[in-house]
Amino acid sequence: MILILDSYLDEVGAWRNFVDLMPGRDHRAVRVAKETPPANLDGVDGLMLTGSAASAVDGEPWLAPVYDLIREAHARELPTLGVCFGHQLIPRALFGEDAVRRSPTSELGWLEIRRTAANSLWDSVPERFTCFVSHFDEVTPDLPDLDVFAASDRCPVQGYQVRGAPMWGLQFHPEMPFEESERLVRSNSPRHEHIDEPPEDLLARAVDVRPIGLRLFANFLDHVDAARSPR
Repeated sequence: MILILDSYLDEVGAWRNFVDLMPGRDHRAVRVAKETPPANLDGVDGLMLTGSAASAVDGEPWLAPVYDLIREAHARELPTLGVCFGHQLIPRALFGEDAVRRSPTSELGWLEIRRTAANSLWDSVPERFTCFVSHFDEVTPDLPDLDVFAASDRCPVQGYQVRGAPMWGLQFHPEMPFEESERLVRSNSPRHEHIDEPPEDLLARAVDVRPIGLRLFANFLDHVDAARSPR
Protein backbone atom coordinates (compact mmCIF):
# COMPACT_ATOMS: atom_id res chain seq x y z
CA MET A 1 0.00 0.00 0.00
CA ILE A 2 1.20 3.52 -0.88
CA LEU A 3 0.60 6.06 1.89
CA ILE A 4 0.08 9.61 0.56
CA LEU A 5 0.55 12.34 3.16
CA ASP A 6 -1.43 15.20 1.62
CA SER A 7 -0.41 18.60 3.02
CA TYR A 8 -2.74 20.76 0.93
CA LEU A 9 -4.67 23.30 2.99
CA ASP A 10 -7.71 23.57 0.71
CA GLU A 11 -10.74 21.31 0.67
CA VAL A 12 -9.78 19.38 -2.48
CA GLY A 13 -6.28 18.16 -1.68
CA ALA A 14 -3.47 16.92 -3.89
CA TRP A 15 -3.71 13.17 -3.45
CA ARG A 16 -5.86 12.62 -6.56
CA ASN A 17 -3.10 14.11 -8.73
CA PHE A 18 -0.72 11.49 -7.33
CA VAL A 19 -3.18 8.63 -7.77
CA ASP A 20 -3.73 9.62 -11.42
CA LEU A 21 -0.04 8.91 -12.07
CA MET A 22 -0.10 5.42 -10.53
CA PRO A 23 -3.34 3.81 -11.73
CA GLY A 24 -4.31 0.56 -10.07
CA ARG A 25 -2.05 1.01 -7.05
CA ASP A 26 -3.45 0.34 -3.62
CA HIS A 27 -3.21 3.58 -1.67
CA ARG A 28 -4.36 5.51 1.36
CA ALA A 29 -4.46 9.31 1.46
CA VAL A 30 -4.34 11.27 4.72
CA ARG A 31 -4.97 15.05 4.84
CA VAL A 32 -2.29 15.73 7.45
CA ALA A 33 -3.21 19.38 8.07
CA LYS A 34 -6.78 18.31 8.82
CA GLU A 35 -6.59 14.78 10.24
CA THR A 36 -4.23 12.71 12.33
CA PRO A 37 -1.66 10.66 10.38
CA PRO A 38 -1.16 6.99 11.20
CA ALA A 39 0.96 6.28 14.26
CA ASN A 40 3.45 4.22 12.27
CA LEU A 41 4.21 2.83 8.83
CA ASP A 42 3.21 -0.79 9.45
CA GLY A 43 1.74 -2.25 6.25
CA VAL A 44 3.05 0.63 4.11
CA ASP A 45 5.16 -0.22 1.04
CA GLY A 46 5.91 3.33 -0.08
CA LEU A 47 5.48 6.84 1.29
CA MET A 48 4.62 9.94 -0.77
CA LEU A 49 4.42 13.58 0.37
CA THR A 50 2.59 16.29 -1.56
CA GLY A 51 3.02 20.00 -2.01
CA SER A 52 1.29 22.62 0.10
CA ALA A 53 0.55 26.32 0.45
CA ALA A 54 2.20 26.05 3.87
CA SER A 55 5.88 26.83 4.36
CA ALA A 56 8.43 24.24 5.40
CA VAL A 57 10.41 27.06 7.00
CA ASP A 58 7.60 27.85 9.42
CA GLY A 59 7.02 25.66 12.45
CA GLU A 60 3.57 24.31 11.66
CA PRO A 61 2.53 22.18 14.67
CA TRP A 62 0.64 19.66 12.51
CA LEU A 63 3.93 18.70 10.85
CA ALA A 64 5.42 17.06 13.96
CA PRO A 65 3.88 13.60 13.28
CA VAL A 66 4.79 13.93 9.60
CA TYR A 67 8.44 14.45 10.51
CA ASP A 68 8.23 11.39 12.77
CA LEU A 69 6.93 9.28 9.89
CA ILE A 70 9.70 10.53 7.57
CA ARG A 71 12.30 9.55 10.14
CA GLU A 72 10.63 6.17 10.55
CA ALA A 73 10.66 5.68 6.77
CA HIS A 74 14.38 6.45 6.75
CA ALA A 75 15.04 3.95 9.53
CA ARG A 76 13.00 1.27 7.73
CA GLU A 77 14.60 2.05 4.33
CA LEU A 78 11.08 2.57 3.01
CA PRO A 79 10.87 4.06 -0.50
CA THR A 80 9.77 7.68 -0.11
CA LEU A 81 9.03 10.45 -2.63
CA GLY A 82 8.34 14.09 -1.79
CA VAL A 83 7.14 16.74 -4.24
CA CYS A 84 7.66 20.50 -3.68
CA PHE A 85 6.68 20.99 -0.02
CA GLY A 86 7.17 17.25 0.50
CA HIS A 87 10.60 17.52 -1.14
CA GLN A 88 11.49 20.13 1.48
CA LEU A 89 10.06 18.20 4.43
CA ILE A 90 12.35 15.18 3.99
CA PRO A 91 15.70 16.96 4.61
CA ARG A 92 14.12 19.17 7.29
CA ALA A 93 12.98 16.05 9.18
CA LEU A 94 16.30 14.25 8.77
CA PHE A 95 18.85 17.08 8.98
CA GLY A 96 17.19 19.92 10.87
CA GLU A 97 15.64 23.33 10.32
CA ASP A 98 18.62 24.73 8.40
CA ALA A 99 18.09 22.16 5.64
CA VAL A 100 15.34 24.41 4.17
CA ARG A 101 15.49 28.15 3.50
CA ARG A 102 13.55 30.97 1.86
CA SER A 103 14.46 30.98 -1.81
CA PRO A 104 16.35 34.08 -2.94
CA THR A 105 14.84 33.57 -6.40
CA SER A 106 11.43 31.97 -5.99
CA GLU A 107 9.97 30.21 -9.00
CA LEU A 108 6.62 30.23 -10.75
CA GLY A 109 5.57 28.94 -14.16
CA TRP A 110 6.96 26.46 -16.65
CA LEU A 111 10.75 26.38 -16.48
CA GLU A 112 13.50 24.12 -17.76
CA ILE A 113 14.58 21.34 -15.40
CA ARG A 114 17.91 19.71 -16.21
CA ARG A 115 19.60 16.58 -14.98
CA THR A 116 22.92 17.28 -13.25
CA ALA A 117 23.84 13.71 -12.23
CA ALA A 118 22.72 10.18 -12.93
CA ASN A 119 19.99 8.72 -10.73
CA SER A 120 17.66 5.75 -11.08
CA LEU A 121 14.61 7.99 -10.55
CA TRP A 122 15.57 9.72 -13.81
CA ASP A 123 15.73 6.54 -15.93
CA SER A 124 14.10 7.09 -19.36
CA VAL A 125 13.46 10.76 -18.49
CA PRO A 126 14.91 13.41 -20.85
CA GLU A 127 18.02 15.20 -19.64
CA ARG A 128 16.15 18.50 -20.01
CA PHE A 129 12.42 19.21 -20.02
CA THR A 130 9.96 21.96 -19.15
CA CYS A 131 7.87 21.50 -16.01
CA PHE A 132 5.65 23.56 -13.73
CA VAL A 133 7.21 25.04 -10.59
CA SER A 134 5.69 27.10 -7.79
CA HIS A 135 7.59 27.69 -4.56
CA PHE A 136 8.92 30.34 -2.18
CA ASP A 137 11.15 28.00 -0.14
CA GLU A 138 13.86 25.58 -1.24
CA VAL A 139 16.21 22.91 0.04
CA THR A 140 19.48 24.46 1.19
CA PRO A 141 22.23 23.78 -1.40
CA ASP A 142 25.30 21.64 -0.65
CA LEU A 143 23.87 19.52 2.14
CA PRO A 144 26.40 16.69 2.54
CA ASP A 145 23.81 13.92 2.92
CA LEU A 146 21.89 14.67 -0.30
CA ASP A 147 22.93 13.55 -3.77
CA VAL A 148 21.50 16.27 -6.03
CA PHE A 149 20.61 15.17 -9.56
CA ALA A 150 18.50 18.01 -10.99
CA ALA A 151 18.53 21.81 -11.03
CA SER A 152 17.04 24.85 -12.75
CA ASP A 153 18.52 28.28 -13.39
CA ARG A 154 16.97 29.67 -10.21
CA CYS A 155 16.98 26.62 -7.96
CA PRO A 156 20.09 24.45 -7.45
CA VAL A 157 18.20 21.56 -5.81
CA GLN A 158 15.34 20.49 -8.08
CA GLY A 159 15.89 16.80 -7.39
CA TYR A 160 17.86 14.80 -4.85
CA GLN A 161 18.24 11.39 -3.26
CA VAL A 162 19.05 11.02 0.42
CA ARG A 163 22.47 9.42 0.44
CA GLY A 164 22.28 5.70 1.09
CA ALA A 165 18.48 5.65 1.29
CA PRO A 166 15.56 5.07 -1.13
CA MET A 167 14.25 8.59 -0.50
CA TRP A 168 13.84 11.21 -3.23
CA GLY A 169 12.62 14.77 -3.52
CA LEU A 170 11.40 16.75 -6.54
CA GLN A 171 10.97 20.50 -6.20
CA PHE A 172 9.05 20.77 -9.48
CA HIS A 173 5.46 19.58 -10.02
CA PRO A 174 5.24 16.68 -12.52
CA GLU A 175 1.85 15.67 -11.11
CA MET A 176 -0.12 18.89 -11.45
CA PRO A 177 -2.86 19.32 -14.10
CA PHE A 178 -2.97 22.56 -16.07
CA GLU A 179 -6.13 23.88 -14.43
CA GLU A 180 -4.51 23.84 -11.00
CA SER A 181 -1.27 25.32 -12.33
CA GLU A 182 -3.21 28.14 -13.95
CA ARG A 183 -4.92 28.98 -10.66
CA LEU A 184 -1.56 29.14 -8.89
CA VAL A 185 -0.06 31.37 -11.57
CA ARG A 186 -2.96 33.82 -11.40
CA SER A 187 -3.14 33.90 -7.60
CA ASN A 188 0.59 33.81 -6.76
CA SER A 189 2.31 35.86 -9.45
CA PRO A 190 1.91 39.17 -7.51
CA ARG A 191 3.78 37.60 -4.57
CA HIS A 192 6.91 36.86 -6.65
CA GLU A 193 8.49 40.31 -6.55
CA HIS A 194 11.37 39.51 -8.93
CA ILE A 195 9.08 38.06 -11.64
CA ASP A 196 8.03 40.97 -13.86
CA GLU A 197 5.99 38.98 -16.37
CA PRO A 198 2.17 39.08 -16.31
CA PRO A 199 0.31 35.80 -15.76
CA GLU A 200 -0.66 35.61 -19.43
CA ASP A 201 3.02 35.47 -20.45
CA LEU A 202 3.74 32.74 -17.93
CA LEU A 203 0.71 30.75 -19.08
CA ALA A 204 1.76 31.04 -22.71
CA ARG A 205 4.69 28.71 -21.94
CA ALA A 206 2.51 26.01 -20.40
CA VAL A 207 3.08 22.38 -21.39
CA ASP A 208 1.52 19.08 -20.33
CA VAL A 209 3.84 17.95 -17.54
CA ARG A 210 2.20 14.67 -16.62
CA PRO A 211 3.92 12.42 -19.19
CA ILE A 212 7.11 13.25 -17.27
CA GLY A 213 5.24 12.59 -14.04
CA LEU A 214 4.11 9.17 -15.21
CA ARG A 215 7.72 8.18 -15.94
CA LEU A 216 9.09 9.52 -12.66
CA PHE A 217 6.33 7.88 -10.63
CA ALA A 218 6.82 4.59 -12.49
CA ASN A 219 10.51 4.68 -11.62
CA PHE A 220 9.67 5.32 -7.97
CA LEU A 221 7.15 2.47 -7.95
CA ASP A 222 9.83 0.17 -9.37
CA HIS A 223 11.79 0.85 -6.19
CA VAL A 224 8.69 0.14 -4.11
CA ASP A 225 8.23 -3.21 -5.87
CA ALA A 226 11.91 -4.09 -5.52
CA ALA A 227 11.82 -3.35 -1.79
CA ARG A 228 8.83 -5.70 -1.40
CA SER A 229 10.54 -8.59 -3.22
CA PRO A 230 12.23 -11.27 -1.12
CA ARG A 231 15.94 -10.65 -0.73
